[in-house]
Amino acid sequence: MHPSAEENLTDADAAHRASAPFLDLRSFVTFLERSGRLHRVTKSVDKDWELACIARWALESTVEKDAYAILFERVGKRSTPVVVNLYLTPEIYASALGIRAEEIFERWARALEHPRQPAEVRSAACQDLVLLGSEADLLSVPAPVWTPGRDGGPYLSAANVITKDPETGIQNMGIYRMQIHDSRHAGLYFGGKLQHGAIHLRKHAERKEAMPVAAAIGVAPAVTFASAAKLAYGIDELAIAGGLAGCSLEMVRGKTVDLLVPARAECVIEGFVRPELTRMEGPFGEYLGHVNGAAPAAVVEITAITRRAAALHHGFVQQMPPSDGHLVMEIGTLGPLWFNLTRKLGVKGIRNLAIARGSAGLSILVAQIERACASESSRIGRLLAKFNSGQKFIYLVDEDIDIRDQETLNWALSSRVNAPQDVAFVESFSSHRSTSSPSALSQGEQLVPAVPSSSVVVINAMSKGPMAELSLPDPSMMCKILDDWAETGLPPLCQRKRLKRFLGMSSV
Repeated sequence: MHPSAEENLTDADAAHRASAPFLDLRSFVTFLERSGRLHRVTKSVDKDWELACIARWALESTVEKDAYAILFERVGKRSTPVVVNLYLTPEIYASALGIRAEEIFERWARALEHPRQPAEVRSAACQDLVLLGSEADLLSVPAPVWTPGRDGGPYLSAANVITKDPETGIQNMGIYRMQIHDSRHAGLYFGGKLQHGAIHLRKHAERKEAMPVAAAIGVAPAVTFASAAKLAYGIDELAIAGGLAGCSLEMVRGKTVDLLVPARAECVIEGFVRPELTRMEGPFGEYLGHVNGAAPAAVVEITAITRRAAALHHGFVQQMPPSDGHLVMEIGTLGPLWFNLTRKLGVKGIRNLAIARGSAGLSILVAQIERACASESSRIGRLLAKFNSGQKFIYLVDEDIDIRDQETLNWALSSRVNAPQDVAFVESFSSHRSTSSPSALSQGEQLVPAVPSSSVVVINAMSKGPMAELSLPDPSMMCKILDDWAETGLPPLCQRKRLKRFLGMSSV
């Protein structure tokens, strides 16, 4: 029922997890630093090439158990520090909510069952400094170029974009990319016509009205997690964020837009989108690991920038997977999926869910099925395919498989799949953008499939009969060696959960 992974946090971390979620970004950043999970870069870095390159090397060259966030203290001549790589492991994600990694999906289920409506306040830290009109200068925001040498310009990659349905008044919040065009204009790319922000824009266009927009940057972890989630239209993500945090989150009304924004955000950018106004946006290095070409997109005309004193800027280095942005996207997909399957439909037999590492945050879904429900695995696989939110492959595996260990997944696929009996193609709707689609637009344009339907490949990698003995030493012998390891004179072991799981050892 959880993303299984190595226990990475310290005893001090565990002590916090039993308390409460972090209600703003800066307290979580302080916690990570005290836990040895954040390092500072004190030298001045260029935001248009150097910052992203440093962050990428750190991502690619650090094993998961040692993963850390980075705070860049000096970004060019700007006074606002930039923090990246915040949510790199399920343990760190869980610590932001004050829970253990095993409790993530259940916390999501609770949040969806019991959302907490936001609480409006009259004044807020996010409005310590209010810049209006010509003083609201986007170029003062330290937005990096995330794919240096390829992106069309600097981007807000972790902007929690808030819009409102003009008919119902219900707000939507999603993480949509925003390109800094100049001091007063930003491109806003929703990613497709079915995105909820895009639906709001169409409704405003039908009414011949400009759409108010607020982009909250540097928000509480629960707000980011809800913003990245796959939720039904008409659900206010800020209420789900309150459910994740276990309390109603404070909101304040914007200075120039009639929208509620997170009161403890580090920075909020306000403005309006005129439906008839577009501008070329991109190229941009997308979460699928390819550069998405330039195309016309909506434009936000900036009316205000508000921020906290000594604000932080947060960004996702999400381009080539994996990254913290991908993990936030993964759990934002899996949490609601777990809720729909286990709570709404009452499906039995699904023990755990994961997105395969490196599969762009959603492309390969792995479902761990209880051995007692093996006969239902085909039905479960087809049901998972019907909930498709961008998956291309679904793997069904046994309880002994560590679904977050790629070597173990590859072994299960190699030893327990008998094609074609164990491979099924299920027709399913998908909004997935990919260079693999023959109908994708040509280079120089954004990659959008012409037809939104596709097939999901369901691969049943479960044992079809009695479980065969594994070709590993006897567990008692392995335990004895582990107890006497210091006598070997070899370096200390970094134990992997997959071996403990295979050996049937405790604490897996």
